[in-house]
Amino acid sequence: MSEFWMELRPVDAYRVKMNGIVTQFDQKVATMLYQPLMGADCLAVYQTLLTEIEENRLWSAEHAHTQLLNLLSLSLKDFFQARIKLEGLGLLKTYLQTENEERRYIYEVLPPLSPAQFFNDGLLNIYLYSKIGTRQYHRLRQFFADDSFSDTSFSEITRSFQDVFEAFRLSDVEHISSQDEELFERKKATKIELDAKNFDFQLFYQTLSPNLIRRSAINHEVEQTILNMNSIYGVKENEMVNYLYRALNSDGSINTEMLRKIIRDSYQIEHRTLPTLEMKRDKDLENAEPKEEINDETALQLYLERVTPFQLLVDISDGATPAETDLRVVEEVMANQNLPEPVMNVLIEYVLLRLDRKLSKNYMMTIAAHWKRKNIKTAKEAMDLALSEHEKYKRLREEPEPKAKRNNSFSKNNRKEVLPDWFDKEETKPASSELSNKEKDALNEQVRQIKEQLKR
Repeated sequence: MSEFWMELRPVDAYRVKMNGIVTQFDQKVATMLYQPLMGADCLAVYQTLLTEIEENRLWSAEHAHTQLLNLLSLSLKDFFQARIKLEGLGLLKTYLQTENEERRYIYEVLPPLSPAQFFNDGLLNIYLYSKIGTRQYHRLRQFFADDSFSDTSFSEITRSFQDVFEAFRLSDVEHISSQDEELFERKKATKIELDAKNFDFQLFYQTLSPNLIRRSAINHEVEQTILNMNSIYGVKENEMVNYLYRALNSDGSINTEMLRKIIRDSYQIEHRTLPTLEMKRDKDLENAEPKEEINDETALQLYLERVTPFQLLVDISDGATPAETDLRVVEEVMANQNLPEPVMNVLIEYVLLRLDRKLSKNYMMTIAAHWKRKNIKTAKEAMDLALSEHEKYKRLREEPEPKAKRNNSFSKNNRKEVLPDWFDKEETKPASSELSNKEKDALNEQVRQIKEQLKR
């Protein structure tokens, strides 16, 4: 999956759409059966999105994500993680529209599976069993079950529509026409179906003996069970064939319930535990992580290309929420100069290091206007320009008063200038004093922290 700062910003707008009707009973199912799998944050997001839709409505008003994050008391990263979990569990669909660098989202809230569907799912119920244990699992089954009642001694006497009502003339309804509107209806829950990208069915069928199992016995239900077992227990193609042989009925069909039990028991015997539901990590993201041979400048450039200005300020502050004044300065500079986010990130880092971790609106606005005229689009271009124009930007810097310099032997004019790590090049003029060992250590620590951010 993509990192959250590449897909979502606090200023992005969203609307919530109700997929049919989600009842109080559905919310009880989400709380009791889904919450152990996804966590309390996901349930809070799910229920909050539902409550944003007014009674007897299918759509909410449009809001910025900032409002939702404040309402949930969640960070942008935590909200994004909760959102994709809801998507993976079939409780949410997300749609995106991008126009002129503005993004709008639609969150379509879906009803959960019914208890009967959930406990017979073959995927979610296994993870729930592994998560909460045998005793709690059976308690939940009892909670959503009732004593059966035999009605075989009863005969149905229900009357049909035609038995009760008279037929009517077509002319009576000639003025009824469909309107451009969406009516409420109860829609089916979305059942999770896995694709075959991790299971080679061609190899599987080649291994399968036609003398023992008919090809027609492998119907859609069996295929989905095979994919579920492959996803949960990591069963390979040749192993799956052996399990199928053991799950054959006398008529040649495959008992999917027996197949699940055989595989589950075999896994428990080998591992002495059941698998748990874990978040997947994107291979593309892992490949993008900085390796040892990547130099500090490349790692920093990669980071600045991907992070949002908001998250950059959070990372620089060791996870603390940025000051409202700093956010206002960044927002105003971005709005006035329309800088791309990677370029704005370079500007923020440069100014913070040049001005002792302070953001000066006038100083930033002057440099931003210069970069805008130069049509700077990427973090690398911004870093290169900042390097080449360093001496010019030094003259723009807000210096302390001369009197303060004369009266204080420990004033700032005796401190060596702190520069971003990507300024440590041969092109930098000797006139801009060299860094002390202590300052170099501080900058190396900054790069190390940035690399850690990339690995998360």
